[in-house]
Amino acid sequence: MQSTRILVIAAILVVLVIVAGYLLVTRQPTPTTTTPTTPTTPKQETTPTTPIQTTPTQQATPPAGLATLEIGTSKIRVPMDFYDFVSKAKTGAVSVTINFWTAMMPFEVAVVDKIVKQFMSEYPGVKVRYTGTVANMKEAIKAGIVAGDVENTAHVFTWAHDWTGEMADGGFIVSLSKYLPRETIEDLRREYVAFAYTAGVYKLELYGLPWAAEGIALICNLDLTGGVVPKTFSQLEDIMRKWYNPERGTYGLAWQIDPYHVYPLVTAFGGYYYDEDRDAVGVNSDGTVEGFKFLFSRVMPYMFTKDLGHEAQLSLFEEGKAPCIVTGPWNIPRIKERVARIAVAPIPEIDGKTPKPFSGVKLLWVTQAAEADKNRLYASILFALWFTLNDDVIKTLMDEAGFIPVKVSMVDYLRANAEKYPIILGFSSSLANSVPMPKSVKMAKVWGPVAEALSSLITIYNERGRDEAVASVKSLLDEAQSKILEAFKR
Repeated sequence: MQSTRILVIAAILVVLVIVAGYLLVTRQPTPTTTTPTTPTTPKQETTPTTPIQTTPTQQATPPAGLATLEIGTSKIRVPMDFYDFVSKAKTGAVSVTINFWTAMMPFEVAVVDKIVKQFMSEYPGVKVRYTGTVANMKEAIKAGIVAGDVENTAHVFTWAHDWTGEMADGGFIVSLSKYLPRETIEDLRREYVAFAYTAGVYKLELYGLPWAAEGIALICNLDLTGGVVPKTFSQLEDIMRKWYNPERGTYGLAWQIDPYHVYPLVTAFGGYYYDEDRDAVGVNSDGTVEGFKFLFSRVMPYMFTKDLGHEAQLSLFEEGKAPCIVTGPWNIPRIKERVARIAVAPIPEIDGKTPKPFSGVKLLWVTQAAEADKNRLYASILFALWFTLNDDVIKTLMDEAGFIPVKVSMVDYLRANAEKYPIILGFSSSLANSVPMPKSVKMAKVWGPVAEALSSLITIYNERGRDEAVASVKSLLDEAQSKILEAFKR
């Protein structure tokens, strides 16, 4: 009996030990850190317990299905099949043709043509047909895609980012997010300055890749201003007052007057035309009204107002009949042919208020016409990546055409070589205070009514004088606001 009791107690103890061991194992806390030799692929919507650390000199091992593609100094993770296509394009193992369209000035076309040839030399498997400026480019692209002419319409094209909404909503351009995984998109985001990358994003998808930015600034003829570059409006006004003498044919300032060019005065007083984030129209807001009144009361009295168009105003500055001009980098090559010493700077502050011009980011888009063939699609994406990520390309665009860089590495290069690029740096400083043009298709309905109001005010100014023009600002902007809101309903 005693031995039986001992056996039962022993059996119970064994069971208790087993149960205790089981509970100890199952309740053991999961380690908070691990150091795997190779990163494991996390489940969707989870974060690895040990993040992959990367440094500028060491590229992290890409996840399965991705490979690291090097373009110049940039490294981005791309899908394996795209990587394989790039390898074949580099050796000429594939043969595909894409059409690249631009609408540029002749000097810009010459530089881009040189860059296109450089690309084809590096990737002989891809032929890029580039014929320079295409007339009515946007409408020509639309027409070609609607007609299904995938061989002769653009597969890649470039323009300022404000076309994005219209072209995306119409299905004319391809969302790169559709073909590039989040790892690629994240790598790309790090390559460009924030406002430039954002310019290519529409409805949370990446459509365009940025390669340059543009916006207006103040340009002064240093031989006429005595070397002075005004930082405040009062300083500029002193120069304008000194130079304004219609009898001698000299004026205080040259400035193309249209809704785009006068926008810095609007923003200086807190006004705006259209806020796409809030879907709000502010054409008759207090700030816009004050900006327009300032234009007609404090700026126009020193200007040649009979012709406020591009050619007339630019000619005044080129001919030494105006000491300063407000314009963009597209006019620099022509100005430099006539004016020996110039300086570029932000538009001067107005009693402590900062004028903020519109900024445009030049993007490369891939069109729907490229989707018909996978090789052509990949060739188009490759060209857009190479064009915007290759430091040598961006430097060529800076050196030979004066384009303002938006790739992080080249912005750093610009700052480090400021003495070599004073003009580009001046425009870059102006862009630091800029407002990106809205991408929304609604903006197309804003320009017209604002231009009509501005044209009417110029007529009133020339025929009835400054006070009448200033007094008419509010009513004409009210009318423009009503037209825009009505157009939004249609």
